[in-house]
Amino acid sequence: MNNLIITILLLFVLGSSVKADLLPDGKKRISYSFEVTNLDSFPGYTFVAFPINNSNGIPMIFGSVLKSSMNIELPCKFGSPVVYAIKNEDFDGFKFDSLNQISDNNSRSAQLSEFMKKSKFIPSLKITCSSFADRDAKYYYVQELFRIESIDADTMIIRSTKTLYKDTQKNIIDAKDSKGGVKDDIVSPTEKYSSYLLIIIPVLALVAIVSIVLIRKMKK
Repeated sequence: MNNLIITILLLFVLGSSVKADLLPDGKKRISYSFEVTNLDSFPGYTFVAFPINNSNGIPMIFGSVLKSSMNIELPCKFGSPVVYAIKNEDFDGFKFDSLNQISDNNSRSAQLSEFMKKSKFIPSLKITCSSFADRDAKYYYVQELFRIESIDADTMIIRSTKTLYKDTQKNIIDAKDSKGGVKDDIVSPTEKYSSYLLIIIPVLALVAIVSIVLIRKMKK
């Protein structure tokens, strides 16, 4: 009986893994990254992106201080980071760095969130992305460029300026000016994702196991 329970649990876990690795019909997996430009025009401010998830598996949340020419890769899972600005004199960089060093994922995420809430951060753009593109698309990497336009007491204006498409060697093969935040060829995984398989696969596995058990009991 214990073996049966373990088997059922494993099948549910495997069913979840299938969902995580499943590609939408006609799509392939790509890598997404972003860069925020024009930071040097605002020397009195520090810019931070939070939350940054560094994992394709269990969420591993960090905060990141943005620098010029700094490219941040996103798995495009478990939330979208927001770009914040804070005056240099109001930013406790030492504490921010120490919180990022916390080894426990839950504790690190909670304490960073609390730090962001209590500090005088000015929120702006939320970075949204996708890990999928059309299967016949020639690119495998997408890099989106954002530009800081202005900052006042409680508002920061950032806009997407350009999207770079790169091949397997990360050579730029296309570059498109952003129009209203629309990314050509990139489809949100929530739009055409076959999420129903997450339910169907474990249920079918459970039905099969129960059927086998009942058949064996009937034969006795």
